[in-house]
Formats: sequence, C-alpha cells, structure tokens
Amino acid sequence: MSRVSDTRQRTREAAAVLVADGKRPHELTVDLIYAAIQQGSRTTINDELKLWKDEQAKADALGADLPPAIADAMRSLWVAAVEQGEHVFNEHRQALESDLETQKRALHDVVVERDAAQAAVHQLQHEVSQLREQGIEVRQQLIQEAEAKRDALGQAQALQHEVAAVRTDIAQQLEAARQAHGRLTAEFQATIAARDAAFQVERDKANERVEAAQARMLQETDAAREVQRHAEQQLAKLRQRSEDQQTSLTELRLDMARLRRELAEGEARLAAVATITGERDQLALELAGARGQVSGLKAALQSAEARAVAAENQLTVAHKRRLSKQK
Repeated sequence: MSRVSDTRQRTREAAAVLVADGKRPHELTVDLIYAAIQQGSRTTINDELKLWKDEQAKADALGADLPPAIADAMRSLWVAAVEQGEHVFNEHRQALESDLETQKRALHDVVVERDAAQAAVHQLQHEVSQLREQGIEVRQQLIQEAEAKRDALGQAQALQHEVAAVRTDIAQQLEAARQAHGRLTAEFQATIAARDAAFQVERDKANERVEAAQARMLQETDAAREVQRHAEQQLAKLRQRSEDQQTSLTELRLDMARLRRELAEGEARLAAVATITGERDQLALELAGARGQVSGLKAALQSAEARAVAAENQLTVAHKRRLSKQK
C-alpha cells in the first residue's frame, strides 16, 4: 500500500514539475510521468494523472472570469488548498492504510487461529469418530465375548454332565468288573485247589509206588545175595539187569524231580495268575494256559507212573525167573 501511495504522490509532483517547465496540463501523458518517476503501474499513474488534470481544469475554470491578479491568487490558494487537502488526505490515507495493515495482520492472526482451531476441531472430530468406531467395535467385541462366554459356560456345563455320566458309568463298570473278577478268581482258586489236591493225591500214590518198588528191589537184592554162591553167572546177569533197571529208576526219579519242579513252577504261575487283576479275556487266556500246563503235568505224571509200573513189572518178572531157576 505504501508503494501505491508513493506512486500517486510522485505522479502529482512530476506533473507539477513538468507544468512548471512549460508543459501544458493536457500535454502530459502517462509515458512522460513514468519516465520521470520510474515506478508504479501505468494504470495507477493514469488514474492519478486524470484526477490531477481534472483538478487543474477546475482551477483554470474558476480563474477564467477573474482579473489576472485575483485569478493568480485564487490559483495559488487553490494550489495551496489542494496541496493541503492532499497532505491531509495522504495523512488520513496513511493512517487508514496503517490501520488496514494492522487489521489485516489481526485478520491474518485470526485466520491462522481459526485455521488452527478448525484443524483442531477436525482433529477432534476425527478422534471422536475414531473413538465412536472403537466404542462400537468394543461393544461388538463385548457382545461377542459375552456370547462366547455363555456358549463356553453351556459347553462346560454339558461337559460336566457328560463327565459325571461317564464317571458313573465307569464306576458301575469297575464295580461289575470287580465283582466278575472276584467271582472268576474264586472259581479259579477253587479249581486250582481241587486240582492241586488231586495232584497231591496222585503224587502221594506215585511216591508210595516208587517206595514199594524200591523196597521190593532191596528185598530181591538181598535174596540175590543169599543165592549168589549158587548162581554166580545168573546173578551177574541179574546184576546187569538190576543195574539197567536201577538206571531206569534213577532216570525215573530225575523225571519225578523235574516233574515236581515243573509242578512247583506251575503252582507258582497259577498263584501269580490268581493275583492278576487284568481284564477278563486275559485272565481267561492265562487260566486256559495254566489248565493246559496242569494237564501236561498230569500227563507227564501219568507217563512216569506208567514207566514206574513197567519197571516194577520187569523186576517182578526177573524175580520170578530167578526163583524158577533156583528151583
């Protein structure tokens, strides 16, 4: 604004100088003024020059009907009044321009503050919108979590009921299994006890037979010694046969000892099987195996008894032959 003010003031000063140098007001042009002041825009210079020319024309018109001296005085007064008016106008204009600049700066500050406030408002609105969206999301999440919690509680209650039912079922099954196991164990122990008693009886009978056979063999040996002097050759043969039979008897005794050990092992296995608390099928399988082993032991015992009987028969036949020869 100060640049424009200087251009207008210098336009008037340059016009006055040119008129003082002999130029007529109507001869002044924008180019002459611009060449003199070297600043401002031609539009500003043209507007100010037209105002100045109008003022000069009015002053000339006032002094046209007056005497030259009065006209010159009037012109001087007019020029002074115009200069004074221009001076006052310039002061007022400068004051107004200063106020305008101040107001513009204040307006700029207000605009800056308004823009900052608007930016802050936009930011706050954006944050409020985000908070609202987050609040909606949080509400949805809370609703989903509440539903999930209700579902989880329902599932937990259902699982608790299922667990209670399963526990009851398992307890019933365990109780039935215990009862079945007790019954099977009692039956198994009774069977084993009965078979053990029968086996003991059979074993005692076999021992008695063996002892009787041994007694008879001793008696026959004594008799053979008494008649030794009379039949050395026959006795030698009988001794050989007796030794063979003694070997067979020793083997029989070894077999009996082995059978007794196997029987003890079978009894130990049967006792171990009796303590097993496994499932019914496994117990039945082991029971069948034990029964098979007992049957095998019984068959072996019967075979041993047959061999003992055969040995006894051989001894009896040999004794009868010796007696017949002695006669």
